[in-house]
Amino acid sequence: MPHRDRLRWAGLAVAAAAAFVLTALASTRTGVGVSVDEATRNWVLNELPGPLRQGLDRLARPLVIVVLAPGVLVLALLALVRRGWRRALAGVVIPGAATFIALELRVRDTFGIGGDAFPSNHAAAGLGLLVGMAVVWPRPVTRHGLVALGVAAFCIGLGNVSWYAHLPRDVVGSALLVVAVAAATFAVVGGDSPNLAAEVPSRGSADPAGSRHSGDPDRVA
Repeated sequence: MPHRDRLRWAGLAVAAAAAFVLTALASTRTGVGVSVDEATRNWVLNELPGPLRQGLDRLARPLVIVVLAPGVLVLALLALVRRGWRRALAGVVIPGAATFIALELRVRDTFGIGGDAFPSNHAAAGLGLLVGMAVVWPRPVTRHGLVALGVAAFCIGLGNVSWYAHLPRDVVGSALLVVAVAAATFAVVGGDSPNLAAEVPSRGSADPAGSRHSGDPDRVA
C-alpha cells in the first residue's frame, strides 16, 4: 500500500476516533444530544412491531456474533494458506480489538456517563465481524456486497436498541469505534486489506477479480 494511502487511512482513524468522543459527550451533556437520542429510541420502541423488535434483538444479540465469528476465523485461516497474511491479520484484529476496547471503555466508564452501556460491546463485536468478514472474503467485495453489508450493519445496530438493551448513542459510538479501529488497522497492515473490487463485474464476463489476485495474495484491485 502506498505511503499516501496509509496516511489517508490514519487520518480516517483519527477523524472517527474524534467523532466517537464527540458522540459520547454531545449525547450525554447537551440538551440537543439527549433529546435526539431519546427521540430516536422512542421511535424504535413505539413505532416498530414488537415481534420485529424482538427478532432484531435476537439477531444482533448474539446470533450474528455466534455465526460470524467462526466464519471469520475459518476464512482467515484460508487466507493464510493462500499467503494472504495481511488480510487474515486485519480480519481478526478488527473485531477483536473493537470488542476489547468497547468493553474496557464501558468497565472504566471513561466518559463518566454512569452505568456500563456506552459503547455497546455487542454492536462493536457484530459490526467488527462484518468488516472482518468482508476483509477475509475470498473475492473482492463489490458494490452489491457493500449494500448487503450496510443492510446487515443497520439491522445489527437496530437490534441492539429494539429490545431495551441500548440507547442509539451506544450503537453509533460502537460503529465509529469500529471505523476507527478498521482504518488504523489498514494504515498499519497495508496490503490493500479493505478487499474492495475496483468495479462491479458485468454478467457473463470472465472472473476479473480472480485475475487481479493472480500476482499478490494481498493485492486487491
